[in-house]
Amino acid sequence: MEALVCVVLVNYNGYQDTAECIRSLLKCRYKNIKIIVVDNASAKVPDKTDMEYILKNARFIRSGKNIGFAGANNLGVRHAKEYGPKYILILNNDTVVKEDFLNILIDTCEKEKQVGIATCKICYYDEPDTLWFGGSYYDSKSCEMKIEGIGEKDGPKYSVRKDLSFSTACLWLISLETFEKIGEMNEDYFLYYEDADYCERIINGGYRILYIPEAVIYHKESRSTKKGSFLYHYYNTRNYLYYLTRFRGRKKRYRAMFRRLYLDMKSVIRGRIPIKAEIMAWRDFVLGHKGSYGHWRKVS
Repeated sequence: MEALVCVVLVNYNGYQDTAECIRSLLKCRYKNIKIIVVDNASAKVPDKTDMEYILKNARFIRSGKNIGFAGANNLGVRHAKEYGPKYILILNNDTVVKEDFLNILIDTCEKEKQVGIATCKICYYDEPDTLWFGGSYYDSKSCEMKIEGIGEKDGPKYSVRKDLSFSTACLWLISLETFEKIGEMNEDYFLYYEDADYCERIINGGYRILYIPEAVIYHKESRSTKKGSFLYHYYNTRNYLYYLTRFRGRKKRYRAMFRRLYLDMKSVIRGRIPIKAEIMAWRDFVLGHKGSYGHWRKVS
């Protein structure tokens, strides 16, 4: 009998994407799944057809307020536990999956030892022969893991199973047992770097992150926060600094921080980064402000 897999999808104004993702999941060869959709305080009014489809095929939970990517996934996992699944599938709602992806991931996890996170090859939705995620590598200058293969054509180089130190949370297959041992995702980040944080904890906990390229999904890229926006640069900078303080030694993190400041200031001068985003990110990092941008002003 197939082990139960609870799929957690976080929706933020992306009802059409969520409905399409669910359609692809229901076409999978692996049938023993329960889909949970966490609506993260969407402001957009959904199309009636999309909403009816989601409600018919998934458990729909409203967060009440925007609690960030980690918070919404944690909420979904808490509800998933009620079904007693063996595995939790964290999946971006703006993805479409291949019919056999879950069979491949589950079969591998059943055979391999100490797999904390199983992930797969991720290609662009609009360019299915182009990679969005083909593994990861360590960048010694920035002291962080980087996505490998992004924007490159798929090929043999990215079709080999391997252990990683980082996987994007676009897709994680995690056993419930592992999730309970490692704990919930860190909600202090709100957006960006929560996946890097969790991967560090997975590795430090003695587990593996396994890249399984035979399993493939397609990603529509980020639509919730536009790259180049104030919030994109704010969270990306502030949370990078926070991540460094948690997982890198003093000498390495200070060197990486000064390098980041130098590069970001060059981008500010060239008009690529809003100066306010840079100032606020560093200020809030120094002051210890975490979570969503500006929330401390409302509660202080």
